[in-house]
Amino acid sequence: MPTRSHVLKSVGLVTIIAAVGKVLGFGRESIIAAYFGASSTADVFFVASLIPTILFTALGSGLQAGVIPIYLEKKAENPIKADDFISLLGSFFMLAAGVMTIVCMIFAKPLVMLVAPGFSGAELELTESLTRIMLPSLLFFTLSYMATGVLNANKRFILPALTSTAQNTVIIVATVLFAAPFGVVGLAWGFVFGAASQFLIQYPSLKRYGIRPVLSFLPHKRQIVQTLYTFYPIIIAALAIQLNSVVDRIIATSLETGSVAALNYANRLLWLPLSIVLTPLITVLYPSIVERALISYNSFLELTLRGMKSLVFLAVPFVIVMLVSGNGLITLAFERGAFDASATETTYTAFFFYSAALPFFALRDYLMNAFYALKKTKTAMYSCLFAVLLNVMLSWFLSRHLGVGGIAMATGISMLLQSLYLFCCLWLKADGRKDTAVFRDVLLESGKLLIIGAIIYVLARWLHPLALAFPIIVELVFISLLVFGLYLGLSMIFKVSSLKSLSRLKSK
Repeated sequence: MPTRSHVLKSVGLVTIIAAVGKVLGFGRESIIAAYFGASSTADVFFVASLIPTILFTALGSGLQAGVIPIYLEKKAENPIKADDFISLLGSFFMLAAGVMTIVCMIFAKPLVMLVAPGFSGAELELTESLTRIMLPSLLFFTLSYMATGVLNANKRFILPALTSTAQNTVIIVATVLFAAPFGVVGLAWGFVFGAASQFLIQYPSLKRYGIRPVLSFLPHKRQIVQTLYTFYPIIIAALAIQLNSVVDRIIATSLETGSVAALNYANRLLWLPLSIVLTPLITVLYPSIVERALISYNSFLELTLRGMKSLVFLAVPFVIVMLVSGNGLITLAFERGAFDASATETTYTAFFFYSAALPFFALRDYLMNAFYALKKTKTAMYSCLFAVLLNVMLSWFLSRHLGVGGIAMATGISMLLQSLYLFCCLWLKADGRKDTAVFRDVLLESGKLLIIGAIIYVLARWLHPLALAFPIIVELVFISLLVFGLYLGLSMIFKVSSLKSLSRLKSK
């Protein structure tokens, strides 16, 4: 069982690496924006990347999330057999990925028409061509997610954290070298090479566990079927999460030109605090939560709820900064070349509503991992299906009144309600006064943070016009220092327990 200091050290290292990867990610998006802006060509690329993204996320994320509980359980019994089992499972999913790639290449045109009903003519043909180019990336992403699951289960977080750095570096180089002579086709090939780099950077560490290809599945038929029964809710849940993105982009294709690209850029900017601060904590805690679940529910619940409070505590100041200075963030990150002031305005509309839902993006992923650790995979699956249905209805309705902002608002509402559903499911499973008292503590803490956040938001909004007189970078630094400074001070005054927990971690 990892100590608190070990957890903090791991989170710190992953956070630093994630920050580097995110800086490169913004470099990548800025370069893409400079070459293609929020144009129809950019829309085509982002829609074309949807199909392989949906497939590798559904298959790969399900594999990564599902591998850790099964692997740790089998490793506790026999480490060698655990490695053999992962070899079998990985080989089977690679076969599945290969079959899906071939099928999607054959039916690329109807698939593109499904995810981009607003496209026609040259746009439709180019999207179909780019989709076929990027589909083989599914094989590399499957390998990468498999490797990430095994390495994270063994508390090796560094190389998996470096995958985004490798991918972004490759895509940046490909865009600079190939975008001018080959246009968006060069960018599509960069996407494929970037996917390959994610696995290759993890392979040196992975091979020490004896993971190898398995060519015959018939002798292991029963074992595979039993595992797939556990896995299918995880894969459906991951697919449902991707369907949210598909729904958003399908509806966005019926709005003004550049709406798909605006949603993409807003989402990328939202993932800055998610991937640098919140996701590292989720990643590092997941194996420990699985280990606690194998010991007892009370032990599992204590760590899970402590993690929830930490996620909300860390998310609140970022929400305030993004709500107050979102326009400046977008201008600084993207407004150059073909990305003009009009594109900034459209992107900000979506970014504002995404920002308000930041804590729920993190809580949704974290709580789903908690149910995977408990092997209650169907609960997570049902929550995702509910969220997709809600998002479809709200996106269609709100986009008619708020444009891309309505789509982002619908996503935020569905995230909020899904997180509440999962939280209530944990609460209903609690047994005894001690457990319910812990849940009440989470609600009390959230109430304190809501009050603190509201006070700081009003003050920051009041002072923001003064900051606009200075260059954008000065404005952002001023608002950030103001928000984080006040947040720390008020958290001490209100005696927020998450601050004390993080202080204890730091001192160990």
